[in-house]
Amino acid sequence: MAEKLDPKELVTFRNALLSEVIQFEALVNLLDRKGIIDKEELLEEIKIVHASMLKAET
Repeated sequence: MAEKLDPKELVTFRNALLSEVIQFEALVNLLDRKGIIDKEELLEEIKIVHASMLKAET
């Protein structure tokens, strides 16, 4: 089980980002393993979302 952090303790940006990446990768792996999505579908969706976010910035 994950270690509980002290809410008063600061976390570095690198550690926060690394935690997000690990969680995302674990979720993708589970969804792929269960046949809910495959990694190619995910990559296509990432491209679509990325493009829409870039468009929204302009």
